[in-house]
Amino acid sequence: MPELTPELRIVAVDVETTGLSPMRDRIVELAAVCWQDGREAGAFQELVNPGRSIPYDAIRIHGITDAMVVGRPPVSEFLPAFLGFCQTADILVAHNARFDLSFIREECSRCGLPKLNIPVFDTCLLARQLLPGVRGYSLEAVKGTLGIGQGQTHRALDDARDCLAVFLRFIAMGYTPVKSQHQLSAGEQALLADLLLAVQTRRRIRIAYRDGRGRTTTRDIMPLSWTEDDLILEAHCFLRDEVRHFHLGRIQQVWVVDEK
Repeated sequence: MPELTPELRIVAVDVETTGLSPMRDRIVELAAVCWQDGREAGAFQELVNPGRSIPYDAIRIHGITDAMVVGRPPVSEFLPAFLGFCQTADILVAHNARFDLSFIREECSRCGLPKLNIPVFDTCLLARQLLPGVRGYSLEAVKGTLGIGQGQTHRALDDARDCLAVFLRFIAMGYTPVKSQHQLSAGEQALLADLLLAVQTRRRIRIAYRDGRGRTTTRDIMPLSWTEDDLILEAHCFLRDEVRHFHLGRIQQVWVVDEK
């Protein structure tokens, strides 16, 4: 993990899309902003033609209409430059990184481009750790808690800048962006965000877990606590009817159990 110095190059990313599924939906806006030596050191922003109509529900969120992207190039035209901008970073930052990076990964696969392989920090996940007990962890809610910005915009470049501002505020609060054992992948961060929420809310969840013999089983658990240094979740396992410990690296998937 790079040392936290003024020379550390941080890039915050954000995407706007036609919907929530990286398999079915497409990107309509790509943006990234770079921070180095105490200032903004560059920005990237492009509207993208998704090759389909933008649903009304998506337009209500980000305000990007078909008229705004008609005649724009497809994402394949911008992706190499976007990846090049991001690959200058020592670390990447995103709010709800699972969402943004899943769309970027899918587009890389479609275009035959290598995926980003840079440490990723999720400001949503960090907010759950550093701001326990607040009413929400959307970017707008976190900004409101920290007194940053002027509300919600849902345009990619503005949100990338706000995400960066949140991350820098966390650093000012004393957070150091390092991992004691290893840097979590985007997939592990997504799982960890779900697990931490379950710990905070004492909510029963279902996990697919790979045991020491390589077998994957599905079991319901009630998360109790999280050990950061060892990446261990302590939980009551309903399959065994006892408290057990689960390593993050062996958790394959997480579902919320419908308790109704």
